[in-house]
Amino acid sequence: MKRTLAYALGLLLLAGSAAAHSVWIEPDKSGRLMINNGDPGELDSYDPARVTKAWAYDKDGKAVAAEVDRMDKSAAVKPAGNAALVAAYFDNKYWAKGQDGKWSNGPKGTVNNPTVAGPSIKMPKTYLAPVASFARPLGLDLEIVPQADPATLKAGDKLTVLVLLKGQPLADAGLVGDIFLGHDVKAEKLKTDKDGKATVTVPKRVFAGIEVSHFAKDAGSTVEGSFYNASLVFKVKP
Repeated sequence: MKRTLAYALGLLLLAGSAAAHSVWIEPDKSGRLMINNGDPGELDSYDPARVTKAWAYDKDGKAVAAEVDRMDKSAAVKPAGNAALVAAYFDNKYWAKGQDGKWSNGPKGTVNNPTVAGPSIKMPKTYLAPVASFARPLGLDLEIVPQADPATLKAGDKLTVLVLLKGQPLADAGLVGDIFLGHDVKAEKLKTDKDGKATVTVPKRVFAGIEVSHFAKDAGSTVEGSFYNASLVFKVKP
């Protein structure tokens, strides 16, 4: 089993590490549901094999067949039918921080005597249209669950979200209220309460994005654990 430490992965992975970048799903101009990695306006290419699974659901919350559409240096979610909610699993591989403060994205053992290390997993999900079961968790390792229908929200509205780690409320987790400001800008930063909930303000954008990061340390280890990151993106009501 793993014991968890409730501090934000973003705080751990500053100093330019690629692991600090956001991963989110957003339609491009052609309507393709791109799995973006990086910061808005500064997207990074990646090995499409890192996206190992995709999910899609219709307006009634029923599962729709979906596959990962892998391109040269990116990937997208490709539903078989009309999708109102999509999600993906992004394997960001193994990261380790050395005694010099530098991060390495290589196999375990690449960094001698790391101060913190472990696999990095990112789980983005996006609401594209109204979904009847908007508050039903999808069962992701780390997940942001909206407590109101995102399709009803406009800029300036308040949205309470529930953060779940392995299906259980995660207290004291660090959230970024608007990932589309980028990591170099002071976006609204919050912490979940004892029930794993926090309330964010919906920004004035076509799509709003919320992000949570968490490091779950392995029991019996002072260094090893798992880095989890999840994003919730939804279309803002005009």
